[in-house]
Amino acid sequence: MEKGFIISLIIAVIVGIFAVNNGERVEVDLIFTRVYMSQAIVIFISTFLGAVIVAIIGWIKSWKYKKQIKELNKKITTLEDDKMRILQEVEKKEEQISTLYNRNNEVFEENKDAQNN
Repeated sequence: MEKGFIISLIIAVIVGIFAVNNGERVEVDLIFTRVYMSQAIVIFISTFLGAVIVAIIGWIKSWKYKKQIKELNKKITTLEDDKMRILQEVEKKEEQISTLYNRNNEVFEENKDAQNN
């Protein structure tokens, strides 16, 4: 199992035990109204809302990372294509250099033979 899941379960059990041990009725001020409810329910709701907020933030980060990975993969593909094109150009240039070198040697040999005759 994933370590994060196990740690989350342990924390949930601890929060549950804590909430059950604090079950008195308390007054909760909800800006526009006041409500009396069990302190355990307040703890559970607060914990749940915190978990939802953390999950949303995690999802947003994950989405951003996936988007960044896609962009970087596109960039890698483009760079690999450029690399292949450049390597092909280098091979062509090496062939041209080799051809010119051979022609130069032939001309040199012809001139050398002409001078000897």
